Amino acid sequence: MAGEIVLAGKEKIVLAVNRTNYKSVVSQVIANRNLIENRDIGDFVGSPVEDYVRAKVETIKLSVFFFNFKQPPFKERQGFRFVRATYNIPDANRAKLDWLSIKNACGGADGYSWGRFRATANLSNGRQMQVYGGSDETATNMLRALAAFSTAKILTLTVAEEKKEGRRAENQRMYKETTRVYPAFFSVLNFEKVVTEENREYSGFNATLAGDFRRSRTKKIPLWVTKEPSNARAIITEALRVRGVAQP
Repeated sequence: MAGEIVLAGKEKIVLAVNRTNYKSVVSQVIANRNLIENRDIGDFVGSPVEDYVRAKVETIKLSVFFFNFKQPPFKERQGFRFVRATYNIPDANRAKLDWLSIKNACGGADGYSWGRFRATANLSNGRQMQVYGGSDETATNMLRALAAFSTAKILTLTVAEEKKEGRRAENQRMYKETTRVYPAFFSVLNFEKVVTEENREYSGFNATLAGDFRRSRTKKIPLWVTKEPSNARAIITEALRVRGVAQP
C-alpha cells in the first residue's frame, strides 16, 4: 500500500507499507518529522555535516569518566545530586597513555570544577572536543590538558555559557550547577584497519569510506584509586596491539 503525508507548503512524505502497519508507521513518521523540525542534521552527529565528512578515520580514542563522588559507588544516591561527565580524546598519542599523566591532567585527587561553561575545540583531524567547566578559564584549561593527549592540534577554541533560562530554569537536571567532579576511570579504544576477509567477521567490525576497521576497547582502568593499578600498563599495552604486535 502506497500513500502520501502532505505537510505545510510543498513538503510531502511518501510511504510504501502494508495496510496492517499503515497507521502505526504514519504516527512514527510524523513524530520523527516533528523531532527534527527546524534542526540541522548536524545536531545528530554533534558537529556540522561538512566537518563530520572531513574527519579522518580515528586511530586510538582515550575516554575519561568523571563523577561528583571521589570513590564508588558511582551512581545516584538518595539525598545527593548526581553528576557524570565523559570526555573523549580522538587520535590519542600512544606515547602519552600513562596512568599518572592521565590522572594528573584530570585534576588528580582534587578533580576540577565542572559547570555551565562549555569549551569547544576544532581539531586538525577534523574532529571536535568539548569540556564543561565552572568558569571560562576552568573549561579552557581542562580542554587543553586533555587535548594534549591527542596527536591532533587545536585549530580554534570557543567558550560559551549555558544560561539558566527557559527549560534550563524549569528543569534542574538541564542546568549545570558548578560542581566538583573527580576522575573515576579511563578506557582506550583502538581502531585497527582490517586487511583480510577473515577479520571482517570480528564482532567490532566497522565499515567506513576509508576502509574496514575493527574496534577493541579496554575495560575501564580506575583513576579514583591513589596508586596506579598493577595491571594498568598491561591493559594499555594490550589495547595498542595490532594483529598481535605491540606498537612502539
